[in-house]
Amino acid sequence: MRRLLPPPVEEIPDEGLPALFAFASTSPWVRGSMVSTLDGAMRGRDGSSRSIATAADRAVFSLLRRDCDVVLVGAGTVRDERYSPSMHPIAVVTRTLDLPASLPLFADRDERTPRTLALTTARAAAQPPTTPSPSLEVIVCGDTDVDLVLAIDALVERGLCRIHCEGGPTLLGSLAAADLLDEMLLTVTPLLVGTPSADHIVAVERGFEPPVHLTTTQVLEEDGTVFLRASRRP
Repeated sequence: MRRLLPPPVEEIPDEGLPALFAFASTSPWVRGSMVSTLDGAMRGRDGSSRSIATAADRAVFSLLRRDCDVVLVGAGTVRDERYSPSMHPIAVVTRTLDLPASLPLFADRDERTPRTLALTTARAAAQPPTTPSPSLEVIVCGDTDVDLVLAIDALVERGLCRIHCEGGPTLLGSLAAADLLDEMLLTVTPLLVGTPSADHIVAVERGFEPPVHLTTTQVLEEDGTVFLRASRRP
């Protein structure tokens, strides 16, 4: 017997959003979040995800950030997406500490904005910094590669237990490979962009064997944008 999914939730009232996307009570909790078009593109022709986002996606994105303790992101995504300062701490995974001071994340920062946390290697930390120390707290999490177990532990030690990872694909793949990714949120926007990109939402050099199994826990829809939520843990 086939069991159909329940009908999607439409016209979700703003006051209902926090409960629909609340973090699990388990601590720590690492949540991945990505956006994709119907044809699987993660970026528009401008090279960023902003051009494929919808109003509904932007509303949920703001909520997800508001509900977390820290935003976890790869250095490549910070550079490509031109991250801006946030009132929530941003933790950047960077093996080389290639974080120019000219990036908006640092150039537009003021004294009200938390310092960026750089989760990096001992080799990179031993080199002269490219970003002024008032804007960056360097945390060593391995010798030549970033050990994500140490990185997550470092965040938890600082009381940052609700961890919201915005990618990119390599970081999400590494978290999943290390059994650190508790939950995945995927927004699918009703667009076809036709870019030649071969990127996957989660990138692992040789793939997962066997595939990582997640349980779909929620499917929502708003103005044609579909929000999928799946979890690895009860």
